[in-house]
Amino acid sequence: MAKGRIFLIFHGRFPGEKAASVFTAKSAEAFADAGLEVTVLAPRRIGRAKETPEEYFGVKGTFRVVYISVLDLFPIRFFKNIAFTVSYLLFSAGVWVYLISRASRDANIYSNEALPLLFASLFFKQTFYEVHDFPRSSVMHRMLVSRVRGIIATNRWKRDELVRRFRVAREKILYEPNAVDAFRFGSAVGNAVRQKLPLPTGTVVVGYAGTLKTMDMEKGIQTLLEAMAALPPRFRCLIIGGLRQDIESYREESKKLGISDRVVFAGWMHYDSVPEHLAACDVLVAPFPKTPHYDLYMSPMKLFEYMAVGKPIVASRLKSIEEILDDSNAFLVSPDDSKALAEGIMAAVSDSSAQARAQRAREAVQSHSWHKRAERILGFLGTY
Repeated sequence: MAKGRIFLIFHGRFPGEKAASVFTAKSAEAFADAGLEVTVLAPRRIGRAKETPEEYFGVKGTFRVVYISVLDLFPIRFFKNIAFTVSYLLFSAGVWVYLISRASRDANIYSNEALPLLFASLFFKQTFYEVHDFPRSSVMHRMLVSRVRGIIATNRWKRDELVRRFRVAREKILYEPNAVDAFRFGSAVGNAVRQKLPLPTGTVVVGYAGTLKTMDMEKGIQTLLEAMAALPPRFRCLIIGGLRQDIESYREESKKLGISDRVVFAGWMHYDSVPEHLAACDVLVAPFPKTPHYDLYMSPMKLFEYMAVGKPIVASRLKSIEEILDDSNAFLVSPDDSKALAEGIMAAVSDSSAQARAQRAREAVQSHSWHKRAERILGFLGTY
């Protein structure tokens, strides 16, 4: 059993509706289950949920959350352009003060937040950088990757580019993709959801889960709606998640396409309710567009959730996705192409190999549980 203490630094609303917040909660729970004393350091933001992480995410209350005071200017439109910078700088300084005063020098400091981790690396040897967005070739990032003890890369492209661009020794990098609660998603039943929502018997339900935009970047929802318009009327679309303004925008688009009666926007829901909604679908889609962010940087949590549910998956053929899925366990289609997406969805319903592909995806994801991920990372951190 692992022993020691680990601090997870997260500059975002916690609890919050975004995948990064879920990621932090599930990682903290898994590290705690492995025997570590876990503390999450997050900013005291105005917009964070009032529930505890265990209420909001359905996780066990086995880790501590410490909120670092910041000046939260996000709700004030006039300060929109500087709100993030002000919050980030104050949070980084606050984290540094907290760690210096409360953490022992042998504690593990773990984060994907570059600046607070750089500050921590000046005083703590056990600092570990989990790379989500690829770091810029700035002085700060070059200092960071040279100072931290280890780096966790969530896909192979980032691992290889860290070696090539930053001259990081390969043995200093652990390749470790995203993860899922395989049992929770794998055991979900969606009958009650289909009865509750307007998803009549005999319809084919095409599901999508997650935010509808990331950092104001499209995630392929427009392509999905256009694909739905090209499919027969028996195909319905269930979209889970999304901010209110994004939902309203895409609802208007579905009206223009004449499919508003075939698209159900379930909206945001507690994470613990997502498995049943995915299980209510016949096909699950990840229609990411081809941009550097989606093609090269991401390791989307939704793909692992889709795989665990055991339904046929249709996804964009991107480098980041092909690390996780291939033509043996999913239907990969050209990105930004509504016709190709519609054909992929039709194949996922009618192809004789569809269920076998779904089963292979389900089997493949078993090694990507949160607990197994935490064990591999802790082995890398040297805490075993």
